[in-house]
Amino acid sequence: MSAVVAVGLPARIAAPRAARGARTASRAVAPFRGGALTAAPARVPALDRRPSASRRASASALRALPAELPAPSAVFEVADGLEGGIQFIYLGSLLAILGFAGFIIVRQVLIRRELDASAKAMGERIRAGDATAEEYFEMGSIMLRKKVYTQAVRNLKLAAEQWQGDQEDLAQIHNALGFGYLETDKLDASVAEFKRAVELQPGYVTAWNNLGDALERLNDRKGAMAAYEESLVLAPGNQVAANRLEQIKTRLSRLNQL
Repeated sequence: MSAVVAVGLPARIAAPRAARGARTASRAVAPFRGGALTAAPARVPALDRRPSASRRASASALRALPAELPAPSAVFEVADGLEGGIQFIYLGSLLAILGFAGFIIVRQVLIRRELDASAKAMGERIRAGDATAEEYFEMGSIMLRKKVYTQAVRNLKLAAEQWQGDQEDLAQIHNALGFGYLETDKLDASVAEFKRAVELQPGYVTAWNNLGDALERLNDRKGAMAAYEESLVLAPGNQVAANRLEQIKTRLSRLNQL
């Protein structure tokens, strides 16, 4: 390899510079290897070994973690236990609801059978033609409980026509007859029967409540209020009359009719 010659410089200055140029060239270019030039490896800057702020924060976070985390299997066992407890509560609640519903159904079936048996026995006496007013009343009451209102009204009318007993018991017949008319939408007839009941027995709270209901359905709100108020005089703790009276007053106050 030829030496580098500085042109236009004195000899004593050119020689050292030539020597320095040769050293620089020797560092920049590596010897021939297989007929090709190989570049010298570049200088790698020194790494900063001081920990950065993010590394220090990560190290602090790692030191803050507990030494031992719970095993995944233990977490799953706790979750399974909680889920099993909740399922047990749901299952218990469902069984309780089903048991209560079953009890109600069985009770209704037994009551229905008892009513059917009583109605059958009473019907045989009535068909025989020797039924009394009390038996007509009992038959009418059974039909009311079975919600067979047409037959109930027919038997209760016969009971009222043939009744020769106490007036208070006759008031119960008229109240029952008024209820049968009320459930068949014969409102005027029901009002007449309820009024007859309270005439026979002025302290008959149930009849006063029923009279208020019938008058309310006829849109006679003033008359209904009077009936409910009379019921409350006889029985101050009567919640049925109190609630209905309050509702009527609220409705009338909104209409500015109170």
